[in-house]
Amino acid sequence: LEYQWGRVRYATLRNNPTLARLFRQNMQSLGRKMQLSDPSKAFGSTDMGNVSQIVPSIHPTVAIAPVEVAAHSPEFASAAASEAGIKGLLDAAKALAMTVVDLVASPEIVIRIKQEFDKAND
Repeated sequence: LEYQWGRVRYATLRNNPTLARLFRQNMQSLGRKMQLSDPSKAFGSTDMGNVSQIVPSIHPTVAIAPVEVAAHSPEFASAAASEAGIKGLLDAAKALAMTVVDLVASPEIVIRIKQEFDKAND
């Protein structure tokens, strides 16, 4: 039996700082506390990393359970189906829509996001 590792399937996730700050501000305006994550700390793998190599991206998380509840656990699944989970989903969707409005209304922010993205790709 021979085995050979394949090429990397999931690229490193690049959260765009300006886009992340906009989303955070919008979540906070909805009464949600959000922390900017430390980009040097990995949290697992996701195909969103591949997307973030091509276009400016964010991969926010929204608290729907106590911090000690691990994602993808049975406890997390229960939290996702709870009222807190549904409210978290709705708040995140609203904040994403608000972020899109911010981008449409502010071409200079879009330019800054693109500049950050281009600099990260150098």
